[in-house]
Amino acid sequence: MDARHIAGAALGLALTAACVGLVGGASREPQRHLLADDAGAIQEIVIHYVPSAADLSAPVYRELLAALPDDVVAWVVVPDMAAFDDLARRLGDVRPTLVPVPVGHAMTTWSRDRWLALAPDDPSDPVTLLLPSAEDGAEAWPARAGDAQTGRDLAAHPFTRAVSERSALYFDGGDFVADAETAFVTPRVLRRNMSRVVADRAHLQHALEVTLGRRVVVLADAPEHHAGMFMMPIGGRRMLVGDPSLAAALVSDPEALIPAGGGADLSAATQARFDAVADAVTAAGYTVTRIPLVPGRDGRTWWTWLNGLLETRAGEPIVYMPTFDAPPALRAAAEAVWRDAGFTVRGVDATTAYTHFGSLRCLVNVLRRG
Repeated sequence: MDARHIAGAALGLALTAACVGLVGGASREPQRHLLADDAGAIQEIVIHYVPSAADLSAPVYRELLAALPDDVVAWVVVPDMAAFDDLARRLGDVRPTLVPVPVGHAMTTWSRDRWLALAPDDPSDPVTLLLPSAEDGAEAWPARAGDAQTGRDLAAHPFTRAVSERSALYFDGGDFVADAETAFVTPRVLRRNMSRVVADRAHLQHALEVTLGRRVVVLADAPEHHAGMFMMPIGGRRMLVGDPSLAAALVSDPEALIPAGGGADLSAATQARFDAVADAVTAAGYTVTRIPLVPGRDGRTWWTWLNGLLETRAGEPIVYMPTFDAPPALRAAAEAVWRDAGFTVRGVDATTAYTHFGSLRCLVNVLRRG
């Protein structure tokens, strides 16, 4: 990675932005929709990097950037240019173009939760970064308070072709998964907004449908984690949903799995929450396929092969699937589910992230797809 690589990328983006600026009128209200998880080639991603979390994030970024095509642009949100230089040294030579976005304040390494990307129906319009009303813990945690500003920082960059908009709703970006038709939303979003912003589930559903331009299903029951940890749309009205019982059947001592999470949570109550998601998705008109998954007893540390990135490139469905220091039989079974669904599997080692209660998709947000 050298200065010419970054400068060349910036010049190309500047020319694109200039061309876009000549099209359309400012008075026109843009039509937009929540960017789908399962459609189109990934064009631009956004990652956060802070040196204090280098051991968590840099190995995952290195694996992902080695797997992505070289025409992808990665916007790297950093506290300052010293942080960007530190990441560049750790990554070495990578194929995608990295563009620094120094913000000048504290922040965390988790990009996904900061905003939702609303893609314009007209490609001459900017992408809208929909920011939550506030970040959990921002009052006491300076880095989280900084996270509340990174979407605006990104939109303020001269070449991102993005605008930001602050929602009245409280949410994390990870609370949503979506295909081209439906956005599925975790129960936590309803709990956070009930009596503060909305009166009931129907009110929330309507507000989200108007904002996101998608049909919305607010899950009534689900595991206590972000949506992409336990479900993922895969196109054609199909959904993968995690199933701890499938993982338990593959090993001789299932409760000893995932020691970093205090062992596997294979309780009937936890299994019922995954099953409730599958039932809700089926009721929404989707075909559900179950995939092995191991939740930890601590409620936050998981082995999940769902929390990746999907794209379709030249007609080929691809999943960048997180992998872990888990028994090989579990990874093989998860890969088989993805392959049976028609995907080429590209593994991305997320071992350094899962012990911090997240995974690949939690670290990466997608700004644009083809």
